[in-house]
Amino acid sequence: MNLSLWCLAFSPRSISISRSISCSNHVFSYSRRSGTRPRPRQLKASKSKSDDVSADLVIIGGGISGLSAAIEASSGGKAVNHDSSSVVLLESQPSPGGRVSSDIINGFIFDRGYAVFVENYPQSQRLLDYSLLELKKYDPGALIHQEQSNRNINGNDNGIKRQMARIADPLRQPLRIMDAITSTVGTPMDKLRLIPLFYKVKTNSVTQLFSNDKEQEISTLSCLKETYHFSDKMIQEFFEPFLTGIYFCPLQEQSSHMFHFVFKMFAEGAASLPTGGMQAVSNQLMDNAKGQGVDVKLSHAVKNIQCHEESNDNDSVSYRYTIDTEQGATIHCKSIICATEGVQAQKLLSKIKGLESLNNMEKQPQRSVGCMYYSFQTETPVKEPILILNGGGEGSGPALTVSFLHIINDSYAPKGSGLCSIAIPSKYMHKYKDQQKKLDMMVRDQLSDWWPDCSSEDIQHHWKLEKVYDIQQAQPGQFQGVQPANVHGGRDPSLFGEVSLPDGLFVCGDYMATATLNGAIESGLNAARCAVGYLEKVTVR
Repeated sequence: MNLSLWCLAFSPRSISISRSISCSNHVFSYSRRSGTRPRPRQLKASKSKSDDVSADLVIIGGGISGLSAAIEASSGGKAVNHDSSSVVLLESQPSPGGRVSSDIINGFIFDRGYAVFVENYPQSQRLLDYSLLELKKYDPGALIHQEQSNRNINGNDNGIKRQMARIADPLRQPLRIMDAITSTVGTPMDKLRLIPLFYKVKTNSVTQLFSNDKEQEISTLSCLKETYHFSDKMIQEFFEPFLTGIYFCPLQEQSSHMFHFVFKMFAEGAASLPTGGMQAVSNQLMDNAKGQGVDVKLSHAVKNIQCHEESNDNDSVSYRYTIDTEQGATIHCKSIICATEGVQAQKLLSKIKGLESLNNMEKQPQRSVGCMYYSFQTETPVKEPILILNGGGEGSGPALTVSFLHIINDSYAPKGSGLCSIAIPSKYMHKYKDQQKKLDMMVRDQLSDWWPDCSSEDIQHHWKLEKVYDIQQAQPGQFQGVQPANVHGGRDPSLFGEVSLPDGLFVCGDYMATATLNGAIESGLNAARCAVGYLEKVTVR
């Protein structure tokens, strides 16, 4: 669940933000005031006599990070030559967004992977206009499907007792305080153990949650057990499905810093769905980039990058890089931001002379996840906009998290139809890769057990499996590995791992910051500022 993916943009309060970003041996300072749109520069890509395109900066990749870089680069910095300065963005797919995308088929909206929009991400607030997204919120808390051994007074096993329990947030829903107190999720002591967790995330800034030297980063599982002493029951029923749905991996492979960060985001803000699907987020960023003069070229896959030796005569107009696309276009540019996923960036950059060693560099583990969509015209089992979690553990069935999208945002389904989205753990997607019908039946059987009051005939025979996604490289690993995606503020964009990139070449993506939508934006902004600083520097040599 890209809760990452992944707040109010252009907030009425104008907040001045100043910071310095280090790019290898140089530091570029910037100051920007959120709440106001930067004045765009009118940029036009120039063409040489051979009709090859020339640009100041080319951004490879039109995902969230690349689009963010394009907006930042085209809105700030001094132009070398106002008439010929340009930013070009190349995206291999016919639509922008990368992993933050949607397919619209027969009036249904299918986000490419189980996704919600986390409104409190700081970078999302800065770059997006939330009013245009027409966000519809999930209710705070969650419904938990529990499976417990049912024994009678004599201790005889009467089978498995299945029920839906609620975990409520009384801070945001005071009328739910009794639900919070009487909930069967976890144990009574677990409710008290939530207090220090809420206190920590409420009283510490995001920066403090990541930079507290007194707290060594450990796995989320160790943090829940050793720091907060939650019971195994609480972990299985709530934390495991909730966090696994966000980060696509077991709790022992998740960072404690990332746990505190995302818990703060949910404790202080809402999760929601944009009208028009998650594609609306990417489309808004693309429209903003185009509005600032960025030349966005969709369906342009990059085949090769050449890095030329710098001119000995200090010619500031010379173009150091040449990019060839699969479509036959050639682009000459002074600077490049590679905004593809980490694995693709490593493969592409290793073809550049002097960077061949990247090909042998260990790769950061990648997380994958599945998502299945069902449409129906029958009764909806849950009629409130709330997240539903499998508290019975992965062994109880493939459905990890469930949402009825048309209840949360009615733009997701045609009038009179329902749409159910189900996150499927990667191990089920892998095991039943060539047995989709079997996986489909397992999901139907599981949900029929969850809602026995609904006619089993409905789920078994009247629900239609519309779409199945098996998202590989859905997220970079965030705990351990050669370059875990758990760095608040982002890494140096002029380095790939520990390898210095040629002057004017930068990288960005969630793998360069945190494995969230916030990290993707943050990394893109960092790379853009470094690229603009580089271009300003070479013009005055």
